[in-house]
Amino acid sequence: MTEAPAPEAPAPLRSLLFCPADNERRVQKMNEIRPDAAALDLEDAVADANKTAARALARAGIASIPDVRSYVRVNHPSTGRTQADIEAVIQPDLNGIVLPKVEDVETVRAADEWIGEAERLHGVAPGSTRMLILIESALGIADARQILAASPRIETAIFGAHDFMRDLDIDGLDHSDSAEELLYARSALVLAARAAGVSKPLDGPFIAFQEDERFLAMCRQARQFGFRGKMLIHPNQVPLSNRGFEASDAEKANARMILELFAAAEAAGSGAIVHDGRLVDYAIVERAEKILGV
Repeated sequence: MTEAPAPEAPAPLRSLLFCPADNERRVQKMNEIRPDAAALDLEDAVADANKTAARALARAGIASIPDVRSYVRVNHPSTGRTQADIEAVIQPDLNGIVLPKVEDVETVRAADEWIGEAERLHGVAPGSTRMLILIESALGIADARQILAASPRIETAIFGAHDFMRDLDIDGLDHSDSAEELLYARSALVLAARAAGVSKPLDGPFIAFQEDERFLAMCRQARQFGFRGKMLIHPNQVPLSNRGFEASDAEKANARMILELFAAAEAAGSGAIVHDGRLVDYAIVERAEKILGV
């Protein structure tokens, strides 16, 4: 298994916008939309008849958006297309591969080997191509910690909410406003990512892309659960997702106040204070510093 570079502080990944790899116009639009990252899709968004031709378009598409962090979602190994997908798109400008419908460690290890071979073939630095792991089933959730620890290439996971609902035969075309039926699975994935030592995961897509307020509420809820961003299906969701996964102005103002008051109390010999009716100790101070990036 290829060694990955030493981990760095994760770049923002509040918005991961998917688009069909064979739609050149939509790929080019990424230069204007500027999500935190783009995912060119060779899987669900591409018809079977176009999948082979889409590989070359994906490779060209990556080169055409050099200022946008880029990933490619490949087809699942059960299709027999994954290795050829990977060989076609690996290049220095590609940030990583999105591996779909992962349910076992063996799938990750096979993809790791194929990526390593493609890096050698195309002269890409060994271990520099990362992986995002799509967890979309009960089995994937159950084994998520082992899956996410299976390769040093793994950056984080993405929760595939709608395939998960299909796997569990949950009624309805979409989840409820509260998404309480997904509470366990989402929380389990956040815990698994932390236990495996990878970055915070991404929450699944929100298909009602014209319902801005509901979408923003879901982003804020996901942030509270411990997700770092969201898989997106429409350009209009990008600014809302970026906003939903950032601390609000009120949160930042409160964090600054906590740091000021605590610094004064600490200078006076106290290790805890009461602010706005709440106990503030070193653990709360650390969270306030994180909100402010200090």
